[in-house]
Amino acid sequence: MENTFDKTALETIDLLEARLKRIEFAVCGHVKTAIQSQKRPVVQRMSELEHTLHQLASRSRVVQELLKLHARYPDLFQQIPAHEVPTSLDTSSTLSIVLASATSYSSTASQLTSVKDTPIPPAELSAQLINLQPRISNVSTLQAAQSADIAKLRERSAAVVQQWYQRDVLGAGEDWAELEGRVGHVEQRVRRVALARKIDDTMV
Repeated sequence: MENTFDKTALETIDLLEARLKRIEFAVCGHVKTAIQSQKRPVVQRMSELEHTLHQLASRSRVVQELLKLHARYPDLFQQIPAHEVPTSLDTSSTLSIVLASATSYSSTASQLTSVKDTPIPPAELSAQLINLQPRISNVSTLQAAQSADIAKLRERSAAVVQQWYQRDVLGAGEDWAELEGRVGHVEQRVRRVALARKIDDTMV
């Protein structure tokens, strides 16, 4: 009897490990759990299973939401026989819910049919796309480098334009202002001299 119990416990733990690996593969796309010896103590294997489950829950938001859903609505995760109605409502209430959602059945069926009829791309095309992936990565890297060079050129162009504006445009404006001031002073002196000569001529 004891050997049968031990065998059943070990088989149960093996099934739990296999299910956990399938869940990890379905959620993460890969299995990080290394295959270890089956001769470890049962307590150690259970502790490792709990540790792996906690790690998976901490890494995956989907698992966290499922655990929250299981904690709030455990009835959803229980298998119900086909002859039993999975609800506590009476027949009239269930019928009204079904009739209210009857219009969505046809639309859902048409959507599923369209998805089923959607042709799958040929394997050759997928292989070509996979082969083009290195070239696409190289082009992306080249484009990023060109974008960085263009940004640097824009900065240099902006600096050159600013320098030209400050040195040539503003400098020329200051020179013209100084020249206009000097011309104004010369005009004033010429007018004074002409006025003085006019006064002298009148006195003579």
